[in-house]
Amino acid sequence: MVIIRKETPNDYEEVYTMVKQAFATADYSDGTEQDYLNAIRKKDTFISKLSLVAQTNDKIVGQIVLHKMQIQYKDKNEVQLVLSPLSVHPDYFRHGIGTKLIFEGCKRAFDNGYKAIFLCGDYGYYSKFGFVPTYQYGIYHAKDSKKNADWCMVKELEKGYLTDAKGLIDIE
Repeated sequence: MVIIRKETPNDYEEVYTMVKQAFATADYSDGTEQDYLNAIRKKDTFISKLSLVAQTNDKIVGQIVLHKMQIQYKDKNEVQLVLSPLSVHPDYFRHGIGTKLIFEGCKRAFDNGYKAIFLCGDYGYYSKFGFVPTYQYGIYHAKDSKKNADWCMVKELEKGYLTDAKGLIDIE
């Protein structure tokens, strides 16, 4: 049985090792994802209640963190969320752990008043969860010079929130 719960500081060391293992064989990894996660936890954009782990048999097998980001939206700045990183231990790939983490993360984000979640990632994977390229809303990643990046995505948590949106984001 997999339990999704809030991450605690006591989990950080185990999560660090798990994230490192999760990205060791990833096609798009620079090997620093575990350090990136540690850095996120130290920023004022970190939201501890939106940092979750998946646990089974007293072992952490996955994690997700949603943290604040500024977006330029309809001629003003707004705070919404970025999902990064999402990790699953290699022994638990294709067991639905990532799916459970994404659904629970989205639910908790919505319950906390957020209206959209942005990410940079694999379109083939994240599109299954309702993420679509941001350019469909007139929102572009700062590094997307052609303004057609499928890898920069968003999921509306509040239907219609991004209607007529225009803006620029810079997700790390």
